[in-house]
This record gives sequence, structure tokens and C-alpha cells, in this order.
Amino acid sequence: MRGRRLFVLVLLAVSLAATLAGVLFAVIHGGTSVTRAVAYGFWFAAALALAAIPFAGSRTLARRGLPPVDGWVFVTAAVLLTVLGAVVDALGTG
Repeated sequence: MRGRRLFVLVLLAVSLAATLAGVLFAVIHGGTSVTRAVAYGFWFAAALALAAIPFAGSRTLARRGLPPVDGWVFVTAAVLLTVLGAVVDALGTG
């Protein structure tokens, strides 16, 4: 149960960061709608989750005493972030 709770908390934190980054980009760039920029934030976060998979099982983390993280966690997070980005993008174009 603790692992699931941690997964949800991290996913919420990443979602908040993606939302804030998207809003900041929309404010700075100016030519992009807020919903599209937030969607891009979610999609960028999903790409980072997939890029982090090789580092999850690295020896460096194991030497530091950190528990290994299964690859499915990153794939699930990437899928959820992609879907959230698609929903945000669809809400903005409707």
C-alpha cells in the first residue's frame, strides 16, 4: 500500500510541476494557449519518465542504498501523464 501511495503522490507532484511549467510557458511565449502549453508540459514529463527507466536500475542507485524501481512504474506514469495531457488538450480545443 505504501508503494501505491508514494506513486500517486509523486504523480501528483509531477502533474503540478507540468501544469505550472505549462502556464509559465504560455505566459512567457504568448502565442500558445494555456491548455496546449499545459498539455505539452504533461507530454514532456511523460517523455522524461520513459527516459528515466535505464537509471532506475543503475548500480549507482544500488550503491547508495536506494531500492530499485521496476520499469512498469515509469511506463505507467508515462501513460497516465500522456492521457492527462491529451485530456487537457482536448478540453482546450472544445
